[in-house]
Amino acid sequence: MCQGSKKMLKHFPFILLLTWMFITLNLLRLMQWHHKNESRNGLVWCVVDSKAWVHIDTTWPSFTIEPWNLRLELVLDRVDPFGNQSTTWSTWLVIILNHNLPPWLTTKIFFLMFALLIPGKKSMKNSNIDI
Repeated sequence: MCQGSKKMLKHFPFILLLTWMFITLNLLRLMQWHHKNESRNGLVWCVVDSKAWVHIDTTWPSFTIEPWNLRLELVLDRVDPFGNQSTTWSTWLVIILNHNLPPWLTTKIFFLMFALLIPGKKSMKNSNIDI
């Protein structure tokens, strides 16, 4: 429980999940999906075709050469654990998405990696969370 101005943070290690993805042969094949599938007509179909992805590829070409280099996204989401739209309590989930996987698997519950849980008595603002 949070008392006074103390803040609590719960950490969930996700390194084991990433290790498991690299050990499992079928998942290892899926982790190369982004390297083999790019839009051929110039349209953005998934993250692989985005300007941000192209920027990373052009800025750090040595990173692009190895298809198993991880491309992770940090997602911050507020949830209401009590279901009453309370503004006095806020819980924030920090989730990591693996964009090496095909887009139809990236957001499946099985592949979501929960990194942090930030509960609080007072509603937290985005400006209070610094990465």
